[in-house]
Amino acid sequence: MDIFKDISRVISPELPKDLGDMDSHLDFILPKVIPYGEDLREENFWLSKRWKEVRDDEGFHESILHIFNEGGEYLLSLDGNVAKGSWKRLNKDNTLILEIAGKSELFDLRFLSPEFLILTKHGNQGVKGLRRYFCLVHEPATRAGGRELDWRNVMEKMFNIWRENSLSVWAWLVFIVAIGFFVYLSLR
Repeated sequence: MDIFKDISRVISPELPKDLGDMDSHLDFILPKVIPYGEDLREENFWLSKRWKEVRDDEGFHESILHIFNEGGEYLLSLDGNVAKGSWKRLNKDNTLILEIAGKSELFDLRFLSPEFLILTKHGNQGVKGLRRYFCLVHEPATRAGGRELDWRNVMEKMFNIWRENSLSVWAWLVFIVAIGFFVYLSLR
């Protein structure tokens, strides 16, 4: 049914170009995609996967991978150098505690899909200089056509989740109305 995804993209609005930084993009996109997300209880969506950290910082060129394994093992790879830590889901909430090198941080889930894991550090992270979002993308989703996607293309890919899901109903409706119209005309 890729034709319906293509139709929904054609009739859907574009991601605004003037949103600015990645946090502003996520502020715009997250309310739209949250209904199509999962939660941390569904571990098959996020455990034992290579999650690449995506940032919009000009000087950010490192390759940072986050791997959450069963049993609470957390691996952080910085350009191939691995540090071990631990993760724990707080109660049954959509909250993770990540511990590495004696430092613990509390993160709340904002969005989870097979390709995206978006977290926010608990507390007032809107302060200038601090990132509001911790954006992790399943590593294969960060590449297209043999090249590495920049953060803007990653945001476009996330926006497509909303476009393909919310408008697929509209694409079906338009398709059915068009068929009905042609049947009506052919019976006249």
